Amino acid sequence: MKSSLPRSFLPVICALLLAACRIQKAPPELLSATPDSVFVGQPITLSGNQFGSEPSVTFVNVRDKSSLAGRVVSATTNTIQVTVPLIAPGQTSVRVGNDQGSSDPVPITILQPTPALTTITPANGLPGSTVVITGQYLNQIRTVRFNQLAAVIQDSTDTKLTLQVPSGIQRGPTFIVVDTKGGSFSVPFIVAGTPQITALSTRQIRPGAELIVQGVNLSDGVVSINGLATNRDQTIVQDNQIKTIVPENATSGKVTVTVFEKLIATSTDSLRVIRPPAITSISSNDGIAGDRIQLAGLNLSDITTLTFNATAVPFRVLTPSLLEATLPALGQAGNYTIGVSSVGGTAQFSQPFVYYVAPSNLSLSPARTIAEQNISVLGTSVYRITDVRINNQSVPIIGRTEGSAVQIGIPAGTVSGPVTVVNRAGQATTAAPLTIVQRPVVTNLVPAKARPGERVVITGSFLQNAQFYFFNTSTPASDGGKNEDNERWILVPSNAQSGPIRVTNISGESTQTDAFTVIRPVTITDFTPKSAKIGTAVIISGQNLSSVTGVRVNGGVLAAPFQVSGTSLVVTIPSGTVVGQICLTNDAGTTCTTANFTPIN
Repeated sequence: MKSSLPRSFLPVICALLLAACRIQKAPPELLSATPDSVFVGQPITLSGNQFGSEPSVTFVNVRDKSSLAGRVVSATTNTIQVTVPLIAPGQTSVRVGNDQGSSDPVPITILQPTPALTTITPANGLPGSTVVITGQYLNQIRTVRFNQLAAVIQDSTDTKLTLQVPSGIQRGPTFIVVDTKGGSFSVPFIVAGTPQITALSTRQIRPGAELIVQGVNLSDGVVSINGLATNRDQTIVQDNQIKTIVPENATSGKVTVTVFEKLIATSTDSLRVIRPPAITSISSNDGIAGDRIQLAGLNLSDITTLTFNATAVPFRVLTPSLLEATLPALGQAGNYTIGVSSVGGTAQFSQPFVYYVAPSNLSLSPARTIAEQNISVLGTSVYRITDVRINNQSVPIIGRTEGSAVQIGIPAGTVSGPVTVVNRAGQATTAAPLTIVQRPVVTNLVPAKARPGERVVITGSFLQNAQFYFFNTSTPASDGGKNEDNERWILVPSNAQSGPIRVTNISGESTQTDAFTVIRPVTITDFTPKSAKIGTAVIISGQNLSSVTGVRVNGGVLAAPFQVSGTSLVVTIPSGTVVGQICLTNDAGTTCTTANFTPIN
């Protein structure tokens, strides 16, 4: 659709529109700020015109051109209440803005507030180290000092101070004092390096032992173990290590080093405090190879070695108060001392442990006895005997000498035989049998006649140590060189008489041999007549004439008949007799008269 207005009206219309635009554009006009010197956070009043319904207020620092919006508390067309934002102190301009534009600036002065601390990094350090303080209003500095020593300021802004710890300052707690035109503040600081623990000399230790803590910046440090401080009188402190003694009541845990009560270093590893072990009881006081023995006590979980005397024995930890050991073959039987050891120390059981093997090297004392008597079986490892057998028949055990002997009783009716001794480790049998002595038995007597002092051999049974009494004697015959159960050698006593020999032994019973003849030489005291005709009887007197076996005249050449008559010997003089001795012969030899016999024609 084409306009019906004439072209001549267009310039007029445009001029009217431009005029209208100029009338509606009305930016705010700021005339003053009250007060004109103010602290951050305080309110000020802005006066002017055409502020509108939603004005904004901007504060611009003249020095660094930084700008911040203030918080409008209330506003009218002519007045604005606004809070000064957190802007740097110094000369500042204020503007009011709205949708119509921005006012010209009005100068104000932001006063230096009391400085405020945000952080100090680090809170400790050695002389020469750098410390950074952050906060607010840190500019307009008058002094910065560490206690009374001036700090070296390396850099400074209103929000950050970079300082250097002065040389010559004393170690320990102090204060950093920051003084500005707006005020001052102090912050605690420790002149010391941050302690660090790099290593412990051990991870397991016993109370009373020395612990070495290695690290850096450890000077003036106090060592604690799981919160328990060590004795300072027993501690040597250096910057790179601390030597201290573990308290008796210390418990396992981390190790810490505290410097000036504030700086704390903690070990990476925990320290295990291992207390001394103790053995209070064992499950058995004796055993053999392969047995399992349990040991009860205290602090056993850290045991590293279990010994029986000097021999290490395998074991396992059942609980902190209970171990189980498996006995190996320890070798020699006898008493053993049980010991345990750990980092915490060593301990021994108060009572000996008896280790034993099968008995051996058995002997009997006595080796011969009678029934219903007691004997001892001697040997090696005669421990914990459970059974003793004679001829495989158990006999009563009536006493023990642990390790070396066992005493047994011999029941009635027991016969001779080997003795077997049994314990849990095995058994052994005597090499020689036990002889149960019974009534002596004589089976042979050789020779059946002999001279005094000659040896007689007697065979039979139960003859060892038996006593032999020749006929009409009260003293036993002397030993002839052999004393065995089955054979005895004896000597014919000088006073022995012919007859049976009585034999006794420890059985209390006796037996007699066949008649034994004691042979003695013939003794001639006289003969009569000294001369006679052939065929005459000559009577010879003397001793042992009854044992004569032959008579010879003519000096022992010509045999003559004879006969025993009472205590005399009657000899008939044979033909052919000449002057000479009469000789008598028996088993003991030949005896001749001292005088000659002379025949009469």
